Amino acid sequence: MLQSRQFRPIANPRRALARWPAPASWIGRAPGLIVALAIGIAAAGAPQPAGAQGASAQSATVFTVSDIPVDATAADAVSARTQAVREGQQAGLERLLRRLVAAEDAARLPRAASLPIDDYVQSFEIANEELSSTRYMADLTVAYDPDAVRALLSDNRFAFAQSVSMPVVVLPLYETGQVGRLWPDDNPWWQAWAEHMDPEQLLRLVLPLGDLEDMAMVSAAQAQAGDPAALSALAARYGAEDVLVVTARPEGGPEPEQVRAVAFEAMRVGQEQQLEGQPLSLAVGPDRPLDATLALAVEQIQASLDERWKSANLLRFDQGGLMLVGVPIARLADWVAVKQRLESLPEVNEIVMASFARDRVGIQIRYIGDEVHLEQALARLGLALTREGESWLLLPTGRNPGQGGQPSATSTAF
Repeated sequence: MLQSRQFRPIANPRRALARWPAPASWIGRAPGLIVALAIGIAAAGAPQPAGAQGASAQSATVFTVSDIPVDATAADAVSARTQAVREGQQAGLERLLRRLVAAEDAARLPRAASLPIDDYVQSFEIANEELSSTRYMADLTVAYDPDAVRALLSDNRFAFAQSVSMPVVVLPLYETGQVGRLWPDDNPWWQAWAEHMDPEQLLRLVLPLGDLEDMAMVSAAQAQAGDPAALSALAARYGAEDVLVVTARPEGGPEPEQVRAVAFEAMRVGQEQQLEGQPLSLAVGPDRPLDATLALAVEQIQASLDERWKSANLLRFDQGGLMLVGVPIARLADWVAVKQRLESLPEVNEIVMASFARDRVGIQIRYIGDEVHLEQALARLGLALTREGESWLLLPTGRNPGQGGQPSATSTAF
């Protein structure tokens, strides 16, 4: 029988566990127990610009895994809790590693149970805690040490991605015959995305609110036609450049129980229109009704899109180079801002200052991968490389990286 009890946060879990009371009758529940294993303190000085702050926060949350269910039974409550937390941390690390590497490499990943898990865990949070004298259940959120995880992958020769894409608005369109249903009120395809979109992918998808302002911007007919002006306005509202119109076309009768199969297609609309991935068709039947089929399609389409993003942004440690770059500045703060952004990039291995003048800083950037991927990574931070003879100029683009527009109904943003 489970009872409830509130717990205060534990600041030092190793010391706290030694004095954690656990009589046989002690049973409890804690909705939000924060356990800090390591806390990084930012260096004092000028505040980071918004772009650098966004990049740092995004890098940290890429290495965080949420909603890890744990359930363990042992001789007593303390032992059950210790076992459950360790197993949850191991399960979360395996999820994180699969998030970062290409699907084709996932089978080669080391088992977390064979690793010293304490070396990789930075902090963790416990929620929905329930326990008896011998059993412990909870949900964990674990923040892993980015440097330790990167070292694990690079030492074992895994190419991996950790860059989160700029936001892409996903617009689910449900077509029956020539009639398109776009917004959530009568669109089962929209509901499937709202309920089943994975929030922990590197490809950052945003499902709009579907409110009156959205409806006024884009009609079903405009979505079907891929109207660039209407879709660009919707993208801008959510801080994105592109819209992914994901169309579901049921085959059979108009009622859900009459649908025999559903065909799916994804069209990306931005600076140009292009199909994303291969069209997909899934059967509908007694073993998999329409709602389950739509849910499966969301998972498969999102996984395919995320895999394409990862493949294009893998950090390949067998490639790299040295680039001579000039950074024009008007004041010292300009250089500090650029340096902070560069230091947040996993593609940048080393920055060496070669010269410093009132209006320009000369640096050498040693990077991982090739120049194309470095340029793409810099663009996501609001920086652009421009050729200048044998060297490069690094200039701000004026965009505020990583800042979305209005909060969305559902988002995969970290």
